Amino acid sequence: MTPPDDLSLTVQELSNAYEELSLLYRISEVFSFLSIDEICSRITSEAINTIGVKTAAVLFLDEKGEILVTKTCRGKWSSESVIHRDGGVLWRSIDAKRPAAFCNLSESGHQQSFPELGSLMVCPLVGKAKVIGALVVADKDNNEEFFSNDSKLLCAITAQAGLAIENAFLYGELESLLVGAIRSLVKALEASSHWTAGHTERVTEYAVSIGRVMELEAEMIEKLKISALLHDIGKIATPKEILNKESGLEAHEWSEIKRHPGLGAEILVELKQFKEIIQSVKYHHEHWDGVKGIYGLKEKDIPLMARILAVADAFDALTSDRPYRRMKSKKEAVDEIVRCTGTQFDPTVVEAFLKWVDGFNPPHRVS
Repeated sequence: MTPPDDLSLTVQELSNAYEELSLLYRISEVFSFLSIDEICSRITSEAINTIGVKTAAVLFLDEKGEILVTKTCRGKWSSESVIHRDGGVLWRSIDAKRPAAFCNLSESGHQQSFPELGSLMVCPLVGKAKVIGALVVADKDNNEEFFSNDSKLLCAITAQAGLAIENAFLYGELESLLVGAIRSLVKALEASSHWTAGHTERVTEYAVSIGRVMELEAEMIEKLKISALLHDIGKIATPKEILNKESGLEAHEWSEIKRHPGLGAEILVELKQFKEIIQSVKYHHEHWDGVKGIYGLKEKDIPLMARILAVADAFDALTSDRPYRRMKSKKEAVDEIVRCTGTQFDPTVVEAFLKWVDGFNPPHRVS
């Protein structure tokens, strides 16, 4: 029969193991889908809630590995806090790649470095290749000491977070490379017609601004940006004489122009991870009421990003010179979009557009 003390210890160990496994499952489920800022915010929340501390901060190393810069913090930690390499407690933990705890900073002689804190525990954030920074927690609730289980939980958080942050950095670099390549491709396309030069960049700015007013998630905003950059890629197959024609287009020429959303989708079809972006490119000229669109989609059958692009694209077209007409004023363009709300444009998107455009002044230009 198990003695009572041993039984109590076994129950506590099982409870600690369950808490650690639950934490690992919880954070591994979400970290893969978050931006760096969101990961850091989640780290601090998990540390505060799981370990029961009043203060938590995520610190990143600079490129030279000589400065720790505060990325995210809560509690008694300044968002402007910068810690230079000085051999202090944080740096010793980072260099050793091991957690460290100080239950009484004044007695340990480290109070001067952290005058507002009574106790502190630090754990390095380590990716596959290198140390990224550190997670610092301080001052447990009810002024309790840090125990070994607290260290285990903090290590569980940082182990998952370090890899997630490193992957997010790499994803960001790849995304920057991709967006740079897309911008170069778009510039080459727009060079074929001085009337459309700069159109794509402006539509991207307008669409992203509308998306932010609509409070879209960061991942959706990034997809919207790429969709906007690529929305006219199908015009690469449109004859230059049509793009540059100085008089009104004939019916067959309009038919040629209307092919570009579908052609754009065909060009991008091999990019399997771009499924939502391809749909946005293909359907950005659909009408909300389904009457005059190219494919006959209506209302919410049209992807949200395509509905946003429709408004952004129309606003830039209206406020830009074209070979067959002069550009409209901001007020005239806004009035036209409002007039077409509920027929051509999604009323919800137009509502967000109106909130944004109120403070926007389009430059005088020939585009």
